[in-house]
Amino acid sequence: MTIINYYDEILQTMTVLKRQAEQTGQALLRSPLTEGAGRRILECAEQVSLMNGGHYRPTPITFYCKHRQCPICQWRRSQTTCATMHQLFEQNPCLAEGKWLYLTLTVRNCQTSNLRETLKKMTTAFQRMTRRRFWGDNVLGAIRYTEVSVGESEPHTAHPHFHCLLLVRPSMFAGNNYMSEERWADAWASALQEHYAPMVNAKRLGGSPEETRGKVVTRAVYSTKARTDQPDADWLIAVTQELKGLRFVQASGVLGAMRPQLNDEDVTEADGAHPRIQAHLGTRFHWDHQSQSYHSF
Repeated sequence: MTIINYYDEILQTMTVLKRQAEQTGQALLRSPLTEGAGRRILECAEQVSLMNGGHYRPTPITFYCKHRQCPICQWRRSQTTCATMHQLFEQNPCLAEGKWLYLTLTVRNCQTSNLRETLKKMTTAFQRMTRRRFWGDNVLGAIRYTEVSVGESEPHTAHPHFHCLLLVRPSMFAGNNYMSEERWADAWASALQEHYAPMVNAKRLGGSPEETRGKVVTRAVYSTKARTDQPDADWLIAVTQELKGLRFVQASGVLGAMRPQLNDEDVTEADGAHPRIQAHLGTRFHWDHQSQSYHSF
């Protein structure tokens, strides 16, 4: 793919995300509680400079608002996650020979006003589960990602869940130590101290070392993906308030020791200043609000 094609590809992606960011920002402006966040998101990526970033792939340089609800910054976060995971494998080649599991842990949908408390309960339950003997005997390291989506059948509710990448011992896939989805569900329900059976999905990530690496990186990127839908304004306002100050990534065990930065690479509240984009930095584009697209200048 030529540099021109890469420019087109990235501009198309940024255009779609910027349009979504405009909708999100406008929705958050409706409440004085989230007005500041809305204005910040509307300022995100107003001007973009594309530079050759190695291997002829241009790198977008712009002001990123760093807000969790910003589609542009969520996309940037997933790109950073992809690069970080590749670096993790490059610096620790043995990981590609390891046994991996992709575990999704859910709870029942909650009211948006109860989201923060639900996430705290989930975090406590996860920590409780990691102290169980089966975990200590079999799980070498973990990266836990938090995701909050709109309740599928109840759009006024929130659906919080954890995506977990687990590096485990081979013994976890055989014999008495084998953990089926049913056993994972029982372990998660016990940790939650709930009487209902929560939905749990456990998928083994196997194959050749290169295939294993690709699957792990893909799941990490998926776990940090940008939201593709546009939630109702009231839902978005309530959830934004509930998530304020919370972190969505936690690495532990050998994975946390190998790459401590995993615990730092998270989109948090808006902060920082506009970087100066110099004229000589590649090709520059500005966002035109009327046409809802980027134009070069």
